[in-house]
Amino acid sequence: MATLQQQEALYRQGRVNLATQAYKQGQFQSLRRATDTYDAPRTTARRRIAGIAPRRGTPALNRLLTPAQEESLKQWILSMDRRGMPPTIITVRQMAGILVAQAQPATSIQVG
Repeated sequence: MATLQQQEALYRQGRVNLATQAYKQGQFQSLRRATDTYDAPRTTARRRIAGIAPRRGTPALNRLLTPAQEESLKQWILSMDRRGMPPTIITVRQMAGILVAQAQPATSIQVG
């Protein structure tokens, strides 16, 4: 069940979507009037029209594992659990480190 803050955020996002759609379709002469009508934050609506996606739902830029690597790690954990040997946190961290190391391109160092 969504909390009250989550529900309000969803309602606010819906109002922003309605305001931007109405403005783009020409139902309003100005974005200000559209946001006032739908009680939506003007700055947020301006950002959506400019093509800036909301932070919620976008992956963080500082993630080390790709979604495929995360899924692989998850499947490995579940596999170990099915075998009766659930991995410890340290083991999971080591496996994640191995996945990250495999994904990074090897650099060759030339001596001489």
